[in-house]
Amino acid sequence: MENTTITSYGGVNANVGDVLVNRLLPNRYSQAVGPFVFLDHVYPSEHPPKTPQAPNGSFAHPHRGIATFTYLFSGSLEHYDSHGHHGIVDAGGAQWMKAGTGVIHDENPSPRFQREGGVMHALQFWINLPAKNKAEAPDYLALQAGDIPEVTLPGGAGVLRVVIGTYNEATSPVQTFSTQFLYHLRLAPGATFTLDLAGGLEHAALVPGAAVAAGEGTYGGSELLLLGPETAPVAFTNRGAGTTDVILFGGEPYLEPIVAQGPFVMNTHGEIATAYRDFFNGRYGKIQYRPAGQPQTA
Repeated sequence: MENTTITSYGGVNANVGDVLVNRLLPNRYSQAVGPFVFLDHVYPSEHPPKTPQAPNGSFAHPHRGIATFTYLFSGSLEHYDSHGHHGIVDAGGAQWMKAGTGVIHDENPSPRFQREGGVMHALQFWINLPAKNKAEAPDYLALQAGDIPEVTLPGGAGVLRVVIGTYNEATSPVQTFSTQFLYHLRLAPGATFTLDLAGGLEHAALVPGAAVAAGEGTYGGSELLLLGPETAPVAFTNRGAGTTDVILFGGEPYLEPIVAQGPFVMNTHGEIATAYRDFFNGRYGKIQYRPAGQPQTA
C-alpha cells in the first residue's frame, strides 16, 4: 500500500493580547479538516505572579455558528459568557462552548493562576456546526483533566487522551453533531503509534513541540500535518529521549457551504450579515461578571 501524502504547514505568528499564537487553520492548503475550521496554537508563555484582576470585558467577543474549544496543556483559564455560563479549567482540561445562534464570551487566566503565575500553553479550535445546529441555543461544558478518558497504549507506547469523539471503548463527554475526533497522543521515547486513515474521514496532526517522525519526514515546533487523502495508515514515531505530544484531529467532511467572516462561521453571506446585525442590536445578551471577591467555582 502506498504511503499517505503528508502536507506540512508551519503557520503564521500573531500577537493576541499579550500572548503569541501560531495561526494554523485555515491555510493555503486547507479551509477545514472535517468540521474543524480554525486552529490557533497559543505558544507556551511564562506569566509572573501578580495581584489577580477580575475580567473587565476588554477581551470579550461574539461567536455564532460554531463551537469553540480550548484545550490546556498547562495553565488555568476562566470562562464567562452572555448566557450565564461560568467555569474554570486547569492543565489537561478543556472548555467547549456551542455558540449556536449567538453568544459573547470572555476567557482569561484564572484568579489562582494570576496569583501563583506559571506557564500558559493552549490550543483553540473552532468546530463548524451543521446548519440546523447553528440555530440552537448556546451551551457550555467545562472539562477538568480527570473528565477526559485516557487509553493506555500497548507495549508502554504511551497514552492517548480521547478529548473529543471515541477511540476503542473510550468516549469523550463533549457533545458532537457530526463524526469527529480530537486525540492527545503522548508518545513515549522510541515508541510508534499508527493512525488508521480509513473510513472516509479527513485527518490532520499538530506537533506542538518536540519532534516526531511521520512518513518520510520529521516534524515539530508547532507544525500542522494534513494527512491524505489516501487511506494508508500513518505511523508516528518518537525518536527523541522524552515524551512527545501529538494532537490528532479530524472528522467527516463538512459538505454544506462555509462562509466565514470575523468571529462568525455560517452557510451564506446573508447569514453573516444577519449575525453582525443581531450582535450590534444586542441580541447576544450581556456577560454578567461575578463581583470581585465572590467565591469562584469550576
